[in-house]
Amino acid sequence: MEPTLDHYKISCELLGHSLDVRAVAAGGNAEGAGQIIVSGSRDKSTKLWKPISGNEYIESVTLQDHKNFISYICYLESEQWICTASNDATICVYQHDAFVPLITLKGHESTVCALAGGLQARSIISGSWDKTARVWLISETGDVTFVTLQGHEAAVWAVATESAQQKYITGGADKCIYYWNAQGEKLRLLKGHTDCVRGLIPLPANSLLSCGNDAVLRFWNEDGECVRELNGHTNYIYAMARNQALGEHIVVSCGEDSTLRMWNVITGDQLGAPILHPAISVWSVACLRNGDIVTGCSDGVVRVFSQDPARQATESVRASFEIAVSTHKAQLNEDIGGVKKTDLPGPEALLSNGTREGQTKMVRHVDGSVKCYSWELGKWTLVGDVTGATGGTQETSGKNLHEGKEYDYVFNVDISDTEPPIKLPYNRGEDPWQAAQQFIHRNNLPQAYLDQVANFIVKNSESAPVVATQSTAGYQDPFTGGSRYVPGSSSSNVSGSGNMDPFTGSSSYSTSSSQRPSNIDVNFVSGSDKHFPVSTYRTFDTCDANKVLEKMREFNNKLTNGEGKVGDEVLLAVIRLTDKTPEVDPTALEALLLLLKWPPGMLFPVLDVVRLAVRHEAIFSLLHNSHNFLSSVIPQLSGAAANQLMVCRCLANALTHRSGRQQLETQLPHIVELVSCIRAGSPNLQIAIATFYLNLTISQTLSVAQSEVCHVATSGLLELLKWAKDLEAWYRAMQAIGNLTTTPCSQEVIALVVSVDHVMDKLRELTNTPQDENFAKVNMVGQALLAVF
Repeated sequence: MEPTLDHYKISCELLGHSLDVRAVAAGGNAEGAGQIIVSGSRDKSTKLWKPISGNEYIESVTLQDHKNFISYICYLESEQWICTASNDATICVYQHDAFVPLITLKGHESTVCALAGGLQARSIISGSWDKTARVWLISETGDVTFVTLQGHEAAVWAVATESAQQKYITGGADKCIYYWNAQGEKLRLLKGHTDCVRGLIPLPANSLLSCGNDAVLRFWNEDGECVRELNGHTNYIYAMARNQALGEHIVVSCGEDSTLRMWNVITGDQLGAPILHPAISVWSVACLRNGDIVTGCSDGVVRVFSQDPARQATESVRASFEIAVSTHKAQLNEDIGGVKKTDLPGPEALLSNGTREGQTKMVRHVDGSVKCYSWELGKWTLVGDVTGATGGTQETSGKNLHEGKEYDYVFNVDISDTEPPIKLPYNRGEDPWQAAQQFIHRNNLPQAYLDQVANFIVKNSESAPVVATQSTAGYQDPFTGGSRYVPGSSSSNVSGSGNMDPFTGSSSYSTSSSQRPSNIDVNFVSGSDKHFPVSTYRTFDTCDANKVLEKMREFNNKLTNGEGKVGDEVLLAVIRLTDKTPEVDPTALEALLLLLKWPPGMLFPVLDVVRLAVRHEAIFSLLHNSHNFLSSVIPQLSGAAANQLMVCRCLANALTHRSGRQQLETQLPHIVELVSCIRAGSPNLQIAIATFYLNLTISQTLSVAQSEVCHVATSGLLELLKWAKDLEAWYRAMQAIGNLTTTPCSQEVIALVVSVDHVMDKLRELTNTPQDENFAKVNMVGQALLAVF
């Protein structure tokens, strides 16, 4: 009789983690009992659950040696090692009964998200967001050597070991599966997944099972051919595990559709109905030797399911589980003011500080309630419960159903005489270009179809184009006021403002009250309604020349002749370069180059002049061709905060003309590396960096996009968004990513972005949290961006 998931019932729920359980594993045997369960969480802890009897477990050990969330756990039976991977880019290796790591493996440059035992004793293979896998060998004396498997173009999400063939296997966000030998040489490439590969399981007869974000499990034969697809999941598949107690070809899987499923991978059959969980994400799954199945979920609960009646929960516990599942199922379709409950952030969102006083945030709690919080006096304060109404059924609403969702229109689009029409769903009030972009990505159509599809929607839905209007109200720094020049002061409605830049004081000068780029409140390009691509360069233009001159004179007076002191006529010549249309004066350019030799602590007013001068292509060309001035400017990205700010603004302005783009692109990897080393800064610095990347991506949409530029820009944007909090900076960064999704490199860009959980979580949070009128644009652009992903 073939096994089936229908025989499985809830056995127990293990409560102890405070946030998502991202990883579970079956550990070694506890003394006198069954297998230990190991779980790892977003709360940065790893817990060992010891079986007592029947279906009872107790929390025996909590390990807290990682600095960020646990992403994966692997138990090595041969060594009795518990290996934990983390977002802190390290791997902790514990002896089975130890409380501290035997060793901590360091070397990956980003999150380690996959682990497996190696081909040799005391070896481990790991996969990371840094696009590499590593095979680590740990000697008896604790010496560590490793081999790097390099070849993926995006995060390596899955690793496995094929012992019979002495091969390693990796899968990544680039949708590729690679085979490698022990020396780190590539042997084979498997292609077939249409999205990120998240899991790999070697099977008998040198076959392989893979799964991924395309919601499909693929069975590959010994020749590397995908001979079977297992369909059933309706969203990302996060993990798989073999249940060898039931048979060597029995596999379970779990994912973002809240389900656990069981398969016979030889026949391709799904064995029984899926088990729905009372949580959105079932992140991980493991199987015990007795056939029990363990899952880890986004509600912070570890659950065990058993087909053995002796280990199944009591009727009352099973009834409670079913009620929780029914409640969750109902919540999947509920919305609050048009926002689906399931799209709202969970309690983990309250771990992040607010971006401004009075900011509000809607948070979905485990019990299904949605509560509103306000950021007040440095903490989140509960305001109250949020209530809202849900929509009607197809019969009551008169809408059209497509893939289980209701739409005002479902168009049939013919793109080929030999293929059936493709369904194009659309709701009134939706941005036609956003709907068109979703349609193009979903059906792998050329980007050139965007305007044609969008105009088709407008014409056939009798829908007026969506228009966004934004407030142009300015912001005044409450510390400096509008009449003082602080390098980096801003009229933007920046969140978290009010922190005086550390290099200013009572005598600080100001580049006036407006240092935001021009045209920043325009959401759409050239009068159209689409969000991407944005094609208008942003520039930092405003300056109070008199106060810049005053500051340069102040610094000049502190210098001696041998230290670069110049005459007042030199300063006057330099300040003329800040004019809106300055003359190309060789004397002024020579003078500017002299001032760039000043000590770093006195450079920021000089860099402010450079920032304005390089807006003009003729001046930029002369400065570069005659003196290569960038060699003096770019190193200041590693200097004081004031200099970093001015250089970022300088780079953003230089990208607005052809000469600037040509010269900066030749040094782009080095520039982005320096910018990415900036991990903190004022709102103005955040905005300057985001604007640099936005202008860089605009250059890629207005000409033939270069793969390397798009890749470097995406990596830099992700580094910025790991720490940036300012809403204006996030808005421009989102526009930049949106631009990149309209280039031929879109799939790689999307894979890179979705592989960074923190950025995706923050993007969803900002998008789903209603912003005030000045930043409603964040909600709109965020929605457009999430639609692409």
